Order: sequence, then structure tokens, then C-alpha cells
Amino acid sequence: MDDAGQWGEEVLQLTMVNTMDQWVEESTRYREEEEPSLLHLVFTKKPEPPPIIQYHSPIGRSDHVTSELEIQEEDKIRYSDD
Repeated sequence: MDDAGQWGEEVLQLTMVNTMDQWVEESTRYREEEEPSLLHLVFTKKPEPPPIIQYHSPIGRSDHVTSELEIQEEDKIRYSDD
């Protein structure tokens, strides 16, 4: 297995072991002569609410879209015996 394949397998195993979800669903890299690809990854631990992801034009000469994330945090209540 090449380095990229090994890295991808390790990321997959980590997400499965830690019960995580990957939320980016649109292509994030565009080159004229190549098929668009999904390179940006956003992981959250379940049961977090999904992030709101907006995709914008690339900055400068980049072939990657700009991804803007809004992550909503749930209120967590801590109880103490004090």
C-alpha cells in the first residue's frame, strides 16, 4: 500500500474507533484538466450537531474552494454533589 493509501486507512480507522462523522460532502478542489475532488475534511464526535458548511470561491490562484464552518455547541449542564 502506498503512503497515501496507508494514511487514508489510518484516518478511516481513527474515525471508526472514535465514533466520528465526516461532514464535507461537496468537491473542494477543482483543476481544469482533472476531475473535481473532495479534499477538505471536517470530523465531529457523535452526537454533536452537524456543522453548517458554506463553500466559497477560491482565494487568489488556489484551486481549493474556501470552506466556512459554523459549529453549534450544545449547552452542557454539570451537576455537583457540593
